[in-house]
Amino acid sequence: MSQLEKLKDFFGSFQKENRFLGVDIGTSSIKVVQLKKEKERGVLETYGEISLSSYGGGEVGRSAILGPDKLKEAISDIIKEAKVSAKNAVLSVPLRNSFLTVMRMPRIPDDELKDAIPYEARKYIPVPLSDVIVDWWVLPASSKERAESSIGSGTRDFVEVFLAAVPRDIIEKHKTVFSELGFENLFFEIEPFSFARSSLRRDLGTVLLMDVGAKSVKFAIADGGAVRASHNFEKGSQEISLAISQSLSVDFERAEFFKRDIGLMRSPETEGVTKIIEPVVDMINEEGERFLLDWKKRGGETINKVIVGGGGAMLKNLNDSIIKKYGVEVETAHPFSKVVYPAFLERPLLEIGSTFANAIGLALKNF
Repeated sequence: MSQLEKLKDFFGSFQKENRFLGVDIGTSSIKVVQLKKEKERGVLETYGEISLSSYGGGEVGRSAILGPDKLKEAISDIIKEAKVSAKNAVLSVPLRNSFLTVMRMPRIPDDELKDAIPYEARKYIPVPLSDVIVDWWVLPASSKERAESSIGSGTRDFVEVFLAAVPRDIIEKHKTVFSELGFENLFFEIEPFSFARSSLRRDLGTVLLMDVGAKSVKFAIADGGAVRASHNFEKGSQEISLAISQSLSVDFERAEFFKRDIGLMRSPETEGVTKIIEPVVDMINEEGERFLLDWKKRGGETINKVIVGGGGAMLKNLNDSIIKKYGVEVETAHPFSKVVYPAFLERPLLEIGSTFANAIGLALKNF
């Protein structure tokens, strides 16, 4: 077995367990979702969110960078508060800490491809392979390729291989924390893949995914049901709150209130706040447009939809701004639609659903 194949074990899956915990460690909060597997469906058992600001000594809603001890404390607290019982977890890996690319490889037998990829990967990954955990998989046909094959076109002479690498020290740090908390198995997934799993439906064509977090926006292109490109933009919804706080001379918590309750609503009473928010939203949309232009230059298809998630997706009238920019249908992620839950939770889960897109996607990894 090659070194690369051994490393793939870190991204493995649980084969016999029927209870799974998705853990999304963001920059401003930790979200958890526990699902039970029943008849190949995920049944919601518990979920929860905890702010990290109090652990980092910052203002409520602000992003916080925690050391190992404080991170362990925060994870322990949310596990207790949410009454988590699962001993197996899938943990999010931030896109900013990851390296993702697509390699074109000749169409050769699978065993030869497995041997060839580790050598090819060294040309793409900018650090020694010993410093990272690496995974790879062959991408399925795109929506365009499927359409073309249906009318009798020939098979292409290459395959596209998605290559992913994560710093080993990040993985080891989290394995230590979760082991000390009593978890038996811990696996990992980079953010865009869990977001796509919980947000995409079949036959959506080419879709732009926007995961709007506190400190960054994670863009991804999904086509043919698979993530094919990604981009991390180090500006997020926290920038909006900071702009409001500075412009109106209010504290961060008050600025968060204005962001949530006014957002991009236009009226004489709210125009002052809206004018502060618009430049930040425009900056995010322009970054997404640049990402799409690069995708098109590399031969990608035009998108036919945008799916928005993350805490920033709750900004009022954000979707209207995105429609205006990209000229396509825009949908807010509703990841809880992928799982079974009690009817009385329908309304609250619809309201907060977009913020749990990654956590649900992680918990669904083995379904």
